[in-house]
Amino acid sequence: MSVALLRNNKKYNELEDDRESYLHVLTWTALRFTNHTISGGSTSGFLRAFDEEYEDERVKGGDLKKGFLLGRDIPRAVKFDHRPKLDALIEELTETFAVHYEKPLSDDHIQGLERARAGNVDPFIMRLLPAFDYQKRLDDLAAPSWLVDTFHRFLDADTWPPLDKAQKQLIGIGSSKKQARDQDKLELWIPGMKSQRLSDGSSSHSGS
Repeated sequence: MSVALLRNNKKYNELEDDRESYLHVLTWTALRFTNHTISGGSTSGFLRAFDEEYEDERVKGGDLKKGFLLGRDIPRAVKFDHRPKLDALIEELTETFAVHYEKPLSDDHIQGLERARAGNVDPFIMRLLPAFDYQKRLDDLAAPSWLVDTFHRFLDADTWPPLDKAQKQLIGIGSSKKQARDQDKLELWIPGMKSQRLSDGSSSHSGS
């Protein structure tokens, strides 16, 4: 679910919200089922942002997701083992969707960008302008085929590792019981995951 929907329960679900959810689903799945640099207990701190029902007096799930997008926390902290294209895909999607939650361009920035375009400034220099980068990301989000084209570009650029099976990651003590229960349900739909749990000695959660 998008940050905007989590932070405003009166907001209508729009295409931009569905698109952002692709990033969150991809990131959550990769964190849970791919080896990475924060594998182990630290993973639970990142996964907490994707628990829609998490809320207390200080923060909501939407606030955590917004912080991850604006701070680019996951691309900076997490690198997936032998999957550089997955790293790059999550980084590019994070960078683009973050524009929804950044401070809008000032009038001066907009006028400066217009003057640069009217003056036929070298495209290389244009790309270095913060206003140009901001506007490009907005334009990408508005393009009907942008998200699908982005996925295709990364999938076609490199082959995935052979026998790329799901590798369950420990989520530590800090994750919620609901998240653990949902995880058990999810694993039933993943081919080989249940048998993998049994073969490696892991078992279902005990207690209630």
